[in-house]
Amino acid sequence: MTDVPEYLLERSRQRRIALGVLEDDGSGDGGAASATAPAAGGAPAAGPGQAEMIAAAREAAQLEAEPEAPPDSSWVLAAQKRHRIPIWVLPVLFCLPLWAFVYVQLTEPPPEPITAINEGAATYTVRCASCHVGDGSGSDGSGVGRPLWNGEVLLTFPDLDDSFIEWIAVGSEGIGLGQVYGDPNRPGGAHITGETESNMPAFGEVLNDHQLYSVARYVREVIGGEMISDEVAAERDAEWEHLGGGALSGGGGGGGH
Repeated sequence: MTDVPEYLLERSRQRRIALGVLEDDGSGDGGAASATAPAAGGAPAAGPGQAEMIAAAREAAQLEAEPEAPPDSSWVLAAQKRHRIPIWVLPVLFCLPLWAFVYVQLTEPPPEPITAINEGAATYTVRCASCHVGDGSGSDGSGVGRPLWNGEVLLTFPDLDDSFIEWIAVGSEGIGLGQVYGDPNRPGGAHITGETESNMPAFGEVLNDHQLYSVARYVREVIGGEMISDEVAAERDAEWEHLGGGALSGGGGGGGH
């Protein structure tokens, strides 16, 4: 039979005393020593109650083992299985860029409609202001072209007709140097091509029909100060649209009157 260590026997004895199974006789380690004393003939003798002590030692070892942790409660298991990000958040996050785009589009002011007047203003700034200056002062100011302001253009071209459109389209060389252009009976004398330091360029190849018409309107109605009735403005708007204004330049809007 395998010898049981004395400290296990003593622990078992103390455990049994604590449980009330065995009375404490004050023997201490002596009982354990006598239990393990060798019998006659050299073979270890089985002391009284040795089997019970071994069983008690095993029982004590089981009692002293750490208890198993209780299983997690239902709400802990549910929390562990729950997604960190709710499913319904995903479509919301997906739609946020679209919502932002729509919001910006709805809050931005609509673009200004294209009209004959603002189209003519844009053309004048790019094609004419370098010679006639932005306000139309021309050589009266810092420019080299004929003055157009203070009604000067209306004295040269009393009407918005083909002669004015042709002058813008073909320029000085198209009319012919030394030739009268506009009203020959112009107050202050007729204007003649080539008599100034700067000749009128031809814009017919860089401007289409409705651009020629709209810049002519801008020069007359805004820079030249021409006063026209609503009926005449409506007729000119219709002519500008007939020439392709509005539809070809981003949306119609009339003449701006």
